[in-house]
Amino acid sequence: MKTNLKFLILIVPLLFVYQSVLAQTLVKGCVADKRTGEPLPSVNVYVKDSYDGTITGPDGCYELSVQSDSDFILVFSFVGYQSIEKTVLPTENITLDIELKESITNLNAVTITAGSFEAGDKKRAAVMDPMDIYTTAGSLGDIGTALKTLPGTQVSPDDGRLLVRGGDASETRVLMDGVLAAKPYYSKIPDLPTRGRFSPSLFEGTFFSTGGYSAEFGQALSSVLILESQDVAVEELTSLSLMSIGGELARTWVGSNRSFSATGGYFNFSPYNSLVKNHIDWEEDVEAFNANINYRQKGEKGGLFKLFASGDYGGQSFKVPDGSGDILTIDETGGNVYVNSTYHHSLTDKTLMKLGVSYTYDDQDFQAGIHNQQTAERVTEGKVKLISQLENGFKITYGGAWQKTLFDQTYRQTESGFLINTNFSDDLLSGFAEAEWRLNSRIAFRPGLRFEHSSQSDEQLFSPRVAMAISTGENTTLSMAWGHFFQSAQSDFLKYNRNINMQKAEHFILGLQSGSLATRLFRVEAYYKDYSKLITGEYNDFGEFVPFENSGNGYAKGVDFFYRDKTLIKNTDFWVSYSFINSERKFLDYTEKVTPEFISPHTFSFVAKHFVSPIRSQIGLTWMWNSGRPYHIPGDDEFMGHTSPNYSDLGANLSYLTSLFGQFTIVHFSMSNVLGRKNILGYRRVALSGDDGNASLITLRPDVEQFMFLGVFISIN
Repeated sequence: MKTNLKFLILIVPLLFVYQSVLAQTLVKGCVADKRTGEPLPSVNVYVKDSYDGTITGPDGCYELSVQSDSDFILVFSFVGYQSIEKTVLPTENITLDIELKESITNLNAVTITAGSFEAGDKKRAAVMDPMDIYTTAGSLGDIGTALKTLPGTQVSPDDGRLLVRGGDASETRVLMDGVLAAKPYYSKIPDLPTRGRFSPSLFEGTFFSTGGYSAEFGQALSSVLILESQDVAVEELTSLSLMSIGGELARTWVGSNRSFSATGGYFNFSPYNSLVKNHIDWEEDVEAFNANINYRQKGEKGGLFKLFASGDYGGQSFKVPDGSGDILTIDETGGNVYVNSTYHHSLTDKTLMKLGVSYTYDDQDFQAGIHNQQTAERVTEGKVKLISQLENGFKITYGGAWQKTLFDQTYRQTESGFLINTNFSDDLLSGFAEAEWRLNSRIAFRPGLRFEHSSQSDEQLFSPRVAMAISTGENTTLSMAWGHFFQSAQSDFLKYNRNINMQKAEHFILGLQSGSLATRLFRVEAYYKDYSKLITGEYNDFGEFVPFENSGNGYAKGVDFFYRDKTLIKNTDFWVSYSFINSERKFLDYTEKVTPEFISPHTFSFVAKHFVSPIRSQIGLTWMWNSGRPYHIPGDDEFMGHTSPNYSDLGANLSYLTSLFGQFTIVHFSMSNVLGRKNILGYRRVALSGDDGNASLITLRPDVEQFMFLGVFISIN
């Protein structure tokens, strides 16, 4: 030990002396796209065969200090672009500006758009960015509500979650940075809408697939929504939000290649409910707290570490009719914790590695009359993904994930003392591989295969998937997709029956997209979905569904249209969506194959935003309409033989840009159902013990006929 210590004492000073005599070269410059001239952020800049390196900043520029007494090679690499190597002579200072050329694997060549809407990626047709979500009238800053103005979705004002192309809300999976967000919505009470937990301002991109999605993703029969969080912040900022329903305070700190932000909020609907008439008999108004933190750190050679953590807690209590003439008091409290962490790193010039892990803890206490139900659910997912560009025109994406679910629920009757506890766990292992072959700049082909194994159902399933795109002209693409998709039973089902297998859907999609979002974009898509192994059963005395077997089946087919235009009317951006769907299912307690009660055959949306420069204001209008939904009157010979009235809602908002105490400020006012329409959302059966003759019918109406929102958002530099 003493010998080693003496050696270190002697050698360390020599190393410093040696380094001091090496030539130190400061290399700086900027990297841009050769075709467009736009700066390229996050480009890897490093010395070949060494660990010295950096990445370009948001402006595409870099600065790197290299110690060497001989020539060295700088490598400039970026996924989707051809790498460049430059030999540098040792000197004191050098400026080296680089232009990278797109490889034909770049999505600018031809993009497979079948079933997908993406925002935030400049290489694809961005449809909706965070500002679109905030300024869409009627969305109230909710991601899911704003996405319902896109084709393929149902309006579902009594739900709030995404219902896509014939699928119910459980068939859409939400991920953050490619990793599972197991509870993306606040707790759902029957017949009342919920909203998403995540603020649009947390994200810079949104990928919304209405079907035929990549083999990378699973456990969703209908759709995936992928939220891409922001990278390292470049500006320190404090923001204060004062709203008619509460307030939020956020602060962002910026350091060298890192940033940290924290947000806290408090919401209370009591003042609002005392002023605005609604159909809910409140015992205790909605009250909630939330907080989140964000940490971002850039590393060497393009490495990027992200950590996000959020938590919320709240409750509410109100009275509702139970369908038999009595009044039922609903009391609900609960909290949620979500942690998401990812790390991206270039292993080589040709391979990018992405690691991710997420953890969700959700705890809910639900009281309905004498019935009390306490539920705790924990979901953990770990994921590894590799992207290798084997040659110019051929790329492969591969990896795997492990998901662990722990479910624990206790039911008790407060009067009799009857108590029962249910708990189970499930390990879901998955692997995927997907190749993307660009035959040339006009044709792209993407075959993939996914494997899934559930410890709960003891199934091993393979999901083949294929997508293809052909460029038929300038800014016009024909896309096709096909694939198999599986999904495990919901936890609320598995607590009653563990012998339930995964459900299956097969997707067929054909679409045409033409134009550019910078001017105008048109898109039409036809699809067919074949459902099998759907879960069937009946409802018990407590109104909960008890599954028996996987004997259900069904289909969904339709066509979606989308048109967006930013040039037809000066200072105006508008889009139009229309969807037609024909869908039938035999599932849950349905006695035969019929159109589900959450399906409207026709759905139409119109969104317009006009900026009035003289008064620095933006005016927004959103009209959402859908045809009536089917429902069943207990005792009728024909199942689901009735149709509810059409639904229509015209929303409006006004955003005014001003200055308050010398700080940039936005004053925002929004109002739903401007015309005061008395909408009936549908009717819900209340069936007990599977005895349809003793069931009753509840009329579903919006809990608030006209919702008005006022907010003042102040940015403090």
